[in-house]
Amino acid sequence: MPRTRSRRLTACVLTAASAMLATTALTFTAEAAPKPTPKDAPKDSVKVLDWLAVKQSDGKPERLRVGADWTVHSHLYTNKKGKPGKKIGDASAHCSAVDVTRHGYVALCHRVLRTDDGSISLSDSIDRFGRLPHGGRSAITGGTGKYADAEGEAELTLHGDIARYVIKLDD
Repeated sequence: MPRTRSRRLTACVLTAASAMLATTALTFTAEAAPKPTPKDAPKDSVKVLDWLAVKQSDGKPERLRVGADWTVHSHLYTNKKGKPGKKIGDASAHCSAVDVTRHGYVALCHRVLRTDDGSISLSDSIDRFGRLPHGGRSAITGGTGKYADAEGEAELTLHGDIARYVIKLDD
């Protein structure tokens, strides 16, 4: 009988020791794991670019219909208090009309902003109904050079021959 009691005691001690080791391991693992952050929490490093594009050519047809395509080419500048600053490159867009009414239209556009440091590719669907300015959000779909790993979005504002790009690059 003492031998059985001794074996039970040993088994209990080993079970308790195993449980303590497992708890310790889980605690260290939980502390080492990255902490979740809310979706709306600001990112540690977001780089903001503020650029203006001044239209040089526009192939948009006078009478739009669904499916109509056109291109736009612009010179790209830094934004200096709402006016074009230093010329840094150019911008091109290829757009298609996806909805047309007598009050305006919705265009699906692919845009490329080129600088000496590299390019940023954008994609958006922006409606142009009512009075100026028009605009919306554009997704960053890629980049080259300095912007090869570009992720984030751009806020696009169109007003006459000037387009403003406020680009938020997530690092």
